[in-house]
Amino acid sequence: MNYDNATLEAKLHTMSELLSDVKKAVALRAQECDLALTEQIITESEQLGQQLNQRRKELDIDLATLELQTGVSGSTLKRLFKDPDQVKFGTVLRVADALGVKLCAAV
Repeated sequence: MNYDNATLEAKLHTMSELLSDVKKAVALRAQECDLALTEQIITESEQLGQQLNQRRKELDIDLATLELQTGVSGSTLKRLFKDPDQVKFGTVLRVADALGVKLCAAV
């Protein structure tokens, strides 16, 4: 293909504008994600227990089924949902994983 300089310049300009639009969209999406994460920060352990229990209910998983999936006793699950500080951290992670809840530390 034979392009003259004006055609190449126009194509490069168009590509540059498209790339700029993509950069803006990515930056906007990153800001939205940061905002969503900020809104979901849990400051009290009871909030985590409530969030895990709410997720369990949304998924329509009864305690007996969750007990079978995780190997965690029903009484421990109840304590975890009330106050996660009362159970081992590994147990919290196992239940969160079974419920599809991602846990990450705030820096």
